[in-house]
Amino acid sequence: MKNKISNYLNLIATVNAIILTIIFLFFNPYKQEDINLGHLTCLLILPSIVSLLFSLMNKKLLAIIAAIITLPLCLYFGVAKIPSVFNLYLLTPILYLFGTKFRFFSEKI
Repeated sequence: MKNKISNYLNLIATVNAIILTIIFLFFNPYKQEDINLGHLTCLLILPSIVSLLFSLMNKKLLAIIAAIITLPLCLYFGVAKIPSVFNLYLLTPILYLFGTKFRFFSEKI
């Protein structure tokens, strides 16, 4: 049961990061110059997808490492423009944290 909750939380966090990154790249009203798509893809979308995949494969340590990689950029985007839609980036590391918590405490020691 808790593994399913963990998987759902990681799925929601990944979808959150991907949707907000697409909004940031293509529909951002604050954008003044072109943004390099490669940097944000490598720094935010790719680790989010990797974290989701490792979570579904039950590789906890690798999922945590991929989630930690997304933490600084999510915090930066979440705090950079207050208030805006990009404050929802702060949900991504929080959901990864709760998903990891459910994953660790779901196994019997």
